Amino acid sequence: MNYTDIDKVGKRYRFKTRLPIIGDEEGLLLTSYQSASEHTAERILRKLGKVPVLEICCGVGGTTIFLAQYLPHTYAVDINPERIKAAKINARTFGVENRISFIESDALNERMLAEAKKNGVRAVISDVEWRDDLNLPLSETTPDIAKTIPSTPILFEKLSKLVTKNIIMHMAANTNREQLKKLGRCEIEEMFYLGNVKFINVYFGKLTKKTGTSSYVMK
Repeated sequence: MNYTDIDKVGKRYRFKTRLPIIGDEEGLLLTSYQSASEHTAERILRKLGKVPVLEICCGVGGTTIFLAQYLPHTYAVDINPERIKAAKINARTFGVENRISFIESDALNERMLAEAKKNGVRAVISDVEWRDDLNLPLSETTPDIAKTIPSTPILFEKLSKLVTKNIIMHMAANTNREQLKKLGRCEIEEMFYLGNVKFINVYFGKLTKKTGTSSYVMK
């Protein structure tokens, strides 16, 4: 696969760093904001301390590289081998490759999840595909959490049972919040950029500060 970079897809504004970040075009368009990734890592540090984490659907590693700067070890999972390759390159660029174990796997693979538990993982960050059809434009996200890829309720159940109840889910802004609340006690954090909610973080287990809705302004 021919990789491009974050500047060429017009998403450099999401990052404070000037270091190169590479990947396939769609993978780069799906990257989160650096300040959001750091905010996630800081929440884990405050609530749980310096613990190993599991990242589900890591993509090209746009979040992984910042988790690894804050936390002792990140187990980063993605089903796409080309995105795993790009993520490894990005990890080397940022000098954090020794703090990340990249795993090519289906997010619902129970053997992989059980292994994460054995490795001492205390928190999980997930960023499922927000569309219900990969042929749709990236902007056409589904509000139904059962139709994300993989299905959010199924993933949540497996993570809670096999790994930990300390989960952070990165979800589309239009996600049905009543469905999220049915998964369990949670905090829904609206992530703002330039006055608009870009997405939400949903916290479960010991990672919640309160139930209900909170907000964070990304820079």
